[in-house]
Amino acid sequence: MKAVRLWIGLTLVTLGVFGVLDAFGVLDASSTIGRWWPVAVIGLGVVPMVAARRFSVGGGILTGIGLVLLADQLGWATEDIIWPTVLVLSGVAVLATLRRYRVDDRHRPGWQPLALFGSAKARDTSEHLRHAEASAIFGGAMLDLRDAHIDTKADVDAFALFGGVQIVVPKDWRVELSGLPILGGYEDKTSGNGSLPADAPVLAVNATAIFAGVEVVNEPH
Repeated sequence: MKAVRLWIGLTLVTLGVFGVLDAFGVLDASSTIGRWWPVAVIGLGVVPMVAARRFSVGGGILTGIGLVLLADQLGWATEDIIWPTVLVLSGVAVLATLRRYRVDDRHRPGWQPLALFGSAKARDTSEHLRHAEASAIFGGAMLDLRDAHIDTKADVDAFALFGGVQIVVPKDWRVELSGLPILGGYEDKTSGNGSLPADAPVLAVNATAIFAGVEVVNEPH
């Protein structure tokens, strides 16, 4: 995702500038970075949502984690409030998955799976699939799209934090996989991309894998 790469690039440039200023005695880089590093986490959650102009469960969770960490670093909160806040954010994430997709003449209702300290599976049967999400936090989530139909192109936001997300797609779909791996990874294990016609339906998967993995397959396992 270009927005994520842009944010990472700006973060690295900022760290470099802080290092130069520290070398010239303008500021204490270690102290400044030590206090404000959670801003980088917040940006990883916010920037993709702003670029896509929509809320995502994974982005919201990452933003919430960053805000909690920032509050801790700046002394705005004590340990007594941090963990209840984490529980609230986790609950909001769970409630967000109860939101049905928009129902109109182009998109049938569906569910977005969220695995939170466990496992979750969902099957999307949209007749005109445009967007879906799957998130896993200390767990595993599977989104089965084999009964869905894409007119031309659709996208999926996959978020995995200390867990794994598996997206199952038909063999006649072309997969475009990109994202942000942080001590994790993502992989396209489908078999049809090289032999598909030029007008094959396209599924763009935006994966965020933090100490976790995201994979796209033709058959679940």
